[in-house]
Amino acid sequence: MKKQIAVVGGGYGGLTLAFFLEKAGHAVTVFEQEERAGGHLCTVFHKKECCELGVVLGTSEALIKFLRHLGVKAEYKYFHRNFLGADGKKQAQIAPDEIAAFQEQLKRLPEILAPYQGALNALGWENIPDALTQSFESWCHKNKLHTLLKVYTPHLVAFGFGKSSEIPAIYALKYLDLMTLSSMIESRKLIAFSNGATEIMTRLAQKLEDLRLNTPVTGIIPGEHHRVTIASPVGKEDFDAVVITVPLDQSVIQSPEHASLMGCYRRKAYNVLAYVAQQNYRTTTYFSHNFEKEGHLLLLYSSKPDKPGPLLTAYATGELPIKDLKAQIDVDLKAAGFKADRLFAYKQWQTFPHVSGAKIKDGFYDQVKTCQGKQGIYFSGSLTCFPTLDKLTQYLSDFANRYFGSEE
Repeated sequence: MKKQIAVVGGGYGGLTLAFFLEKAGHAVTVFEQEERAGGHLCTVFHKKECCELGVVLGTSEALIKFLRHLGVKAEYKYFHRNFLGADGKKQAQIAPDEIAAFQEQLKRLPEILAPYQGALNALGWENIPDALTQSFESWCHKNKLHTLLKVYTPHLVAFGFGKSSEIPAIYALKYLDLMTLSSMIESRKLIAFSNGATEIMTRLAQKLEDLRLNTPVTGIIPGEHHRVTIASPVGKEDFDAVVITVPLDQSVIQSPEHASLMGCYRRKAYNVLAYVAQQNYRTTTYFSHNFEKEGHLLLLYSSKPDKPGPLLTAYATGELPIKDLKAQIDVDLKAAGFKADRLFAYKQWQTFPHVSGAKIKDGFYDQVKTCQGKQGIYFSGSLTCFPTLDKLTQYLSDFANRYFGSEE
């Protein structure tokens, strides 16, 4: 049966879900509070070069196929990586005398993960055992994966998902599954976008019937006859269902059960600064000595992984005024020998909606699943799935099918 569905949030999760829902035959309205759709997919251009002001992660053939179906130019490229010490000199990610231990632990990892396949293979957050609600660092130590932890840590911290001592193990293992981890370790090809990741949002938006920009949702009000009212600055409108894909203020949701769940989410402060360099670079560089420091350079990414380019994108965590943040990043760049001419764009995000390990252990995601559809309200997108393009795309296709009928 065709339904009128409101999707709250016009980021990758919201627009992709709307695409699948429309494909299934429903009438969909997307509400986005900003003047542009895309959320953390945000591309900026300098002359003919582009760089991303968000984190765009993808490795799978399934994602490539989906993007090409949309008409997005996506291709695999090698991302060359190195690690710098505090002295600005290159260093090994793990010491030569640790290589044997690393190989032994990596070989043992599939056997250790075997009991958790229900949680790890689920498209969203389901069947999470108590063992995976402890910190990732604690889980690694209990399984004698001390050296492997050093390999995981850069990709957790530098991309804004948190320190190994803080992030629950389920999040780390869901993000860095064996395929993704192997891609990171071996510098395999990752998905890159010749025209910028924003092209994804442009293509999706072109396919949607009703995308409303600059329209924040101020109220989600359950009503009679299984209808839900969406309030915004331009008025009120009734729908058969509302799917929330972004964190909202609890007061917006006038369903105590859903509002209580929404209040449990936390986010990470994450900063992306784009520089024009004085010379061309091509290597992605991790600054391991800064991983415990907020407001310091964690990762430096070249806009052209396959050949040298003039743009550098710097990543840092922490809630600092941009003036103070830039001053510290400038110091870090200079100390590492990178010659940046000027900052030309930046974005300070709140990313990665997640909950504490204690909440997960208490059954938070089971409660979310139980609440799905009550009073016509659903949670989806990065609220219920790890926010990489691969995992979101697969999850959202399944979500549309599971709750709103088969795709055409």
